[in-house]
Amino acid sequence: MKTKVEEEKDVGAVDLSHYMQWVIGVLSREHKYPAVHTYRSTLRSFRAFSGGGAEALPMSEVFTQGRLKEYEEWLMQRMLSLDTVSTYMRTLRAVYNRWAVPGTAGHNPKLFDDVYTKVSSHTKRALTERQFGKLMYADTQRLSEEQRCVLAYFLLMFLFRGMPFIDLAYLRKKDVQGNTIVYRRHKTGRQLTIHIPKEALPLINGCKNRNCDSIYLFPILDGQAKNSGWNLYRFYQAALRSFNRMLRRVAKILLPGVKVSSYTARHTWATLAFHIGMPVGIISQSLGHSSIKVTETYLKPFENELVDKANRELISSVRKSKKRDDLMRNRL
Repeated sequence: MKTKVEEEKDVGAVDLSHYMQWVIGVLSREHKYPAVHTYRSTLRSFRAFSGGGAEALPMSEVFTQGRLKEYEEWLMQRMLSLDTVSTYMRTLRAVYNRWAVPGTAGHNPKLFDDVYTKVSSHTKRALTERQFGKLMYADTQRLSEEQRCVLAYFLLMFLFRGMPFIDLAYLRKKDVQGNTIVYRRHKTGRQLTIHIPKEALPLINGCKNRNCDSIYLFPILDGQAKNSGWNLYRFYQAALRSFNRMLRRVAKILLPGVKVSSYTARHTWATLAFHIGMPVGIISQSLGHSSIKVTETYLKPFENELVDKANRELISSVRKSKKRDDLMRNRL
């Protein structure tokens, strides 16, 4: 009887498309729809790079350093962002590591060394304390009702410890238990319990779902009672695009010249928490990250910033010490 690994290798022994479609099926059954979206996009992109036809993509030909480098150059020529290039390359690496398990015969641990697979930090998307305060205490009379609700969602994501938009959209009415929200992160399945701060209450009351038949706390996914799984996730993707478009309009009114997206609230929470001295482990736990390493990716650029600040304080201390000595000598 074949092992699971042997069965997986049989599925993809000839063709990358067959194997990735098989993995996509596994991810779909596990309800990991963001991963399904990423795998489908990667496969579509690689097929376009390979000519766009229905010809086979032998695994042995795809997973060579030369072919992967050609694919990276093809992506770069299309002016894709480094984040997108990295996402496609890391997805292919995950496919390769699943097909040729690390440590087994035939696995090449250096296969992806010459292509871009870095996870860039998004701290540049974070708002400063002052900028976020402008949104938090803004006069919303200039905003339409829809814009006020979009701003409320953005503020709630921050107040709910940097909650991602997908988790906010999928929140159910039954997740609210007294003065807490108990839910599972859509990405990791990890259960989180969040105390509802008093600042969040008027925002919740202003935008909560008025549809008694809906299971959702907010009307972001309303009208999708008959949809589930992949179809519901596709509707969420459309809702996310709509949210970001409207959020940009809100920012243009309240924070002219500042780029804001659904990611900004989460990164702002992590960044400001770091600056007030909150331990990285607590930040990681609050965000529901799978490991502290993920959190460190958010915060890495600020390490040098803090070191430089400490250096300035040290130099200032030495300078003040010299001034005190000079003052004492003059008194003598």
